[in-house]
Amino acid sequence: MKAMRRVTWAAVVLAGAAAAVLGQAEPMRLSVQPGSRRVYQRTTRTETTVKAGDQASRQVTEVPLRREEVVIETKADPVQMRVVTLETPAGERLIALEKDGQDQLATVPEAQRLRPMAPLLAAHWRDATGRPVGEQTKPTAPMQAIEAALSELTYLPAEAVGDGKTASHEADLGIAKVAVTTQKVEDTTVGEMPAVVLESTGTLVFTGEWADRIQVPTLSVRSAWAADGSGPLAQRGTVVIDETADKATQHLVRNWDEQLVESGRLTPDALAKAKTNLETLEKAMADAREGKYEAAINALNAYLEANPDGTWTPAVRGLHAALARRRLVAEPVPPARLRLMLRDLQSSRDKAGAQGNTAQLAQIDMALRQIAETNSKQILLDAADPDPIVRDLAAFGLTFLENPQAVERLKILARDPSAQIRGTALVSLGIRGEKVEKDTLLKALKDEEARVRGAAAMAASRGCERGDKTVSALMPDLIANLNSDLAWTRNTTAMAIALLAPKGSPAAVRALLDAHAKEKEEPLKALYRAGLKELTGVEADSAEPYRAWLKDHAADAEKPKG
Repeated sequence: MKAMRRVTWAAVVLAGAAAAVLGQAEPMRLSVQPGSRRVYQRTTRTETTVKAGDQASRQVTEVPLRREEVVIETKADPVQMRVVTLETPAGERLIALEKDGQDQLATVPEAQRLRPMAPLLAAHWRDATGRPVGEQTKPTAPMQAIEAALSELTYLPAEAVGDGKTASHEADLGIAKVAVTTQKVEDTTVGEMPAVVLESTGTLVFTGEWADRIQVPTLSVRSAWAADGSGPLAQRGTVVIDETADKATQHLVRNWDEQLVESGRLTPDALAKAKTNLETLEKAMADAREGKYEAAINALNAYLEANPDGTWTPAVRGLHAALARRRLVAEPVPPARLRLMLRDLQSSRDKAGAQGNTAQLAQIDMALRQIAETNSKQILLDAADPDPIVRDLAAFGLTFLENPQAVERLKILARDPSAQIRGTALVSLGIRGEKVEKDTLLKALKDEEARVRGAAAMAASRGCERGDKTVSALMPDLIANLNSDLAWTRNTTAMAIALLAPKGSPAAVRALLDAHAKEKEEPLKALYRAGLKELTGVEADSAEPYRAWLKDHAADAEKPKG
């Protein structure tokens, strides 16, 4: 599960311990004042091992992170604290990579070993144990549940611990349930500050569809809490996750180590400004939740103008960008802006596809579907615009529009006078998996433009099935297009032949072997061999076994029947 590789393990906002007498009967509780500021440094190390059949891979990443907590205000009855947390990760760095036991780290360029991560700003009301106040949304995804379970291990126990006593509680996390046990380990000092060390362990059990798929054998956190109740001084934790899916297993071990590196208090003026800024941000987020994106973005613009170098400013810039993107997909935009968005997303999608970045591709496609739905009227109008550039962008946008008119417009554009538009429309129909008329495909496979011929091959492979009557009519032209000068066309054509030609077809096997002999690009050679395997059932790393197969089967095909 890819999501497991990108989890941010945020420690609880403002947790501390204050006992009347260490280790005695009083439960541990927070004791903080407005303006309290604490800075932590955390390093998280994640080791992920994936096994599928005889293949195995291992990768290790590290994420250094700085977390700042500020108490904005407090309430006395009941005790509650409004806390702002700013997490600033230095990025996720790949530090080890293995495949089948062989070190592969050197194959990853240094510039690609670091994945940037955006800062995160959050505000919460917490009670005297550090637990969020109010009803919390229950997790709907496994990693959300695991994060929620870890948070349960970082809150102060409701009961007193010490003298052999332990505290325990259970929590319903929607798709999982967690049982937590906390015990006191020792009284100690961290630096010169008296502290209590607590250890919490959890048993997390998933329900429903995840019950047999995910197990969490280890879930533990050990923390040193300041005895004056000002907050945690240090924390270490471990989570181990095992997942089984699609005949593959993933074993993930994540460890983190966190230390308090700075503490102090804001001045009265700085605290007043922080409170005002927080109210501005919370109002902006409330507007965003109600769909008032313009008001929210204007408020953030004003914030950024007033705080160009503020501590929270980098995170607010990221929030501003996210809301701007959300506004674009939630409200229709002017035609010129829509076309610019489609052009930029088309370029980003092509790049992600070329890099094999499936996660990014999925995100882009989701945004495109939202944009197309919100701007469907304009995209349909643009599909008939006299300007070929506008029609081409519309053909791309129609790919993601769930509207019966979208398919009809694309079929018209597949016969457009512009070769660029014909190619885009055919690719769009292929992405959608729509069946294209035989005459349109036959004409496109003979198009003077190689890109159109490649697009026709892609549309055929996505919209037809092996054994269709249409396929036998297309096959001669598909075979001819293996000689294209455009690598992309050879790629889509080879895939179409592999997917559509009759199994055991000597003519298709001969065509792929001839293309393999002429091909200079190794990735395409590998694609041809994959097609040969699909058609013959023979698995080989060279062309010779397929030539032997063809020699035997071509001779059989020429023998008279009966």
